[in-house]
Amino acid sequence: MRSIVLLSLILFLASPAFSAGFGIYATGGGGKVDMMRIRGDGDYNVIYSMKNAFYGGGIFLEGGGEDSSAFRNRLALGAEGMSTFGGECEYSRLMRVSLNNVFTFRVAGNERYRLWIGPLIGLHFLTGLHSTTRDEVLSQHRKNNIRALALLGSPPSAAYGLYYLHYETVWQRRMGVFIPLGIALGVNVRLGESVQIALEGGFRCGALYLGKGGFHYEGYGNVGFIFGAM
Repeated sequence: MRSIVLLSLILFLASPAFSAGFGIYATGGGGKVDMMRIRGDGDYNVIYSMKNAFYGGGIFLEGGGEDSSAFRNRLALGAEGMSTFGGECEYSRLMRVSLNNVFTFRVAGNERYRLWIGPLIGLHFLTGLHSTTRDEVLSQHRKNNIRALALLGSPPSAAYGLYYLHYETVWQRRMGVFIPLGIALGVNVRLGESVQIALEGGFRCGALYLGKGGFHYEGYGNVGFIFGAM
């Protein structure tokens, strides 16, 4: 968590923050992950694919030049719950902490609204429980001991021992990371002297690691409020 806070401060202070706004947002979206295996010749195969949906929220800082400046910087820190479906692997309690930075360039606007577009870079930390079997997670020595004890018992005991080892589901925690690049489009609309509604949508994709390496791409939408400079 300290590294996330430090990186947030560095990225925000790196922008020309002569004026700034603080905001809160809610987010949602979905995408697809292709888990891959690198072959010996340097090429790769897609092992399996799975779809995902996410939802959550967080806070963001927006800083830049004066209110009329064409460039501003938006840094968002959030937490999101995730669900996966349509793939070989099953996850439970999957979530991520996301850090996204958008370099926004104004393309239209006046004193009431600002329409912008810009590139996005992010860093997401993932964690969740992955369904597997003891045959996948135990050492070879422990698996041999379980098989030996099962075979020494009665036929029902032997059958249960094989089920216990090869088929019964166990949940193993996995940690992962997603490093996205993308494009975002948004609009800030002034509601009062120092309050704006902020709408944002975009697409991001990049390398993902969660037990295995893969490539993830997703679309997202944010809605929030900014308190401060436009």
